[in-house]
Amino acid sequence: MLKLVKAQGQGIVSDAGRWGYQHEGVPVGGVLDAFSYTVGNRALGNADNAACLELMGQFDFVCAKPCKVLLANRGANALLNNKPVLCGQVLVLQVGDVLRTLPPSPGFWNMLCLKGGVDVPVVMGSRSTCIPAGFGGFQGRALQVGDEVHAGDLHSSCSLNPALRLAMPKAVHDPSQPLQVHCLPGPEFEWLGEESRDLFQAQLHVLGSQSSRMGYRLDGAQANLVLKERLSLRSHAVHPGIVQLPPSGQPLVLLSESQVTGGYPRIASVVSCDIWKFAHLCIGQGVQWVMVDTTQATRVQLFHDKELERYQYAIESGFSKNHGN
Repeated sequence: MLKLVKAQGQGIVSDAGRWGYQHEGVPVGGVLDAFSYTVGNRALGNADNAACLELMGQFDFVCAKPCKVLLANRGANALLNNKPVLCGQVLVLQVGDVLRTLPPSPGFWNMLCLKGGVDVPVVMGSRSTCIPAGFGGFQGRALQVGDEVHAGDLHSSCSLNPALRLAMPKAVHDPSQPLQVHCLPGPEFEWLGEESRDLFQAQLHVLGSQSSRMGYRLDGAQANLVLKERLSLRSHAVHPGIVQLPPSGQPLVLLSESQVTGGYPRIASVVSCDIWKFAHLCIGQGVQWVMVDTTQATRVQLFHDKELERYQYAIESGFSKNHGN
């Protein structure tokens, strides 16, 4: 069990999301970085959908009951008893240990996975926090000082050997290079002017400051995108990964907590296995759109699946039954 003794920022409980209720106006929610989330849970021997903590800012936890945790996001920044710790390594906490998470680099959110997952009630098929509606997660709200985070049932006696460390997923191998994101043409892509269609793929877009878990606004480096003619659309269904074009001409990519309907033109849709990459973006960092067809998108998905299989093999090779729960 972890007791929160200091909170500067926002901390929430998240899992894979609340699927199947979008027709009722309920957003999917869930983690921004689904790839690292899956790897982190498997390294702890958890179910793939075990809830974790997403933390933006500085948070101090005191261990009140022995437990195992793992920082799953690449670039996590944390101290255990004032000593730096790394992502991808199982940390065995004892009573009195103090774990402090600090703003990560890259990205904005640290992901802290617990052995057994975070024990909160399941609401509409998920443990994720839906702050706007005030349900799910920890009492339907962000974490506050004094909250006690309990681990759930232990589904496995195995976890990655604490002496080993996984190289957690990295969206960009060279920080000087832009983030490459594969996407399919959206329903209104052809409504872009010919020059804008070329610019969408040719120019870099950078992450703007007007961004949140609902969506990241990407500013054009050369010129705003424009439609062939004024387009009036009725509200339509949208989902995480949809790239909208607001009147500003600056693309907006919807993320985990996006609304379920919208009226802006949908110029592209991010291949689902690439959405996690946006969790690694920093303000001012560039994004390079790579337009693909359905066949190419399938290849991208298959490559992603192979990457997850490689992580699974590494985790199974490093499991340690001797360390128990």
